[in-house]
Amino acid sequence: MDYLIKTHQLTKQFKTTTALNQVSISIPRGAIYGLIGNNGAGKTTLMSILATLQKPTSGSVHAEKDLKIGALIEAPACYPMYSAYRNLTYQKNLLGAKETNIKKLLNFVGLPDSRKPVRNYSLGMKQRLGIAMALCGNPDFLVLDEPMNGLDPQGIVEIRELILKLNQQQQITVLISSHILDELAKVATCFG
Repeated sequence: MDYLIKTHQLTKQFKTTTALNQVSISIPRGAIYGLIGNNGAGKTTLMSILATLQKPTSGSVHAEKDLKIGALIEAPACYPMYSAYRNLTYQKNLLGAKETNIKKLLNFVGLPDSRKPVRNYSLGMKQRLGIAMALCGNPDFLVLDEPMNGLDPQGIVEIRELILKLNQQQQITVLISSHILDELAKVATCFG
């Protein structure tokens, strides 16, 4: 099997707390990998390491060469007083993603070019914006930490459909965590 990213005995210590203890996973190319675990099990820590936002205490991560990673860890990091368009323009410039078409990206995630400030967005709209920001650099691998948390049923369906579209139409490998196991079962092609 062709794996996009693997970990080997990944461990992460925070002072006296062990967040990860020798975790070894393999994420196949083209998969939607569902990450399951109780609160405090280390899902967000693992995702942060895979997204290169943290370094492990020990162990290793083996990723495909030149792997481009996009991530939405916890809440989207955006400027609430700016529009979605302006937030994406800032993200695009930050990443140096010259080829990113912001209007096309907003339409793809279901946020037609709205000029209203993000602070006036619903939670579902903010999640779609966060996913758009994670897609700004045209990633091969997308890390989504609890993207359906707190959403109403319609918002959950919209995020689920977006994840499937990203995977099937854009060929993006996705790592997703969720507490809503029946929803995760509707999108994930493998689990850990």
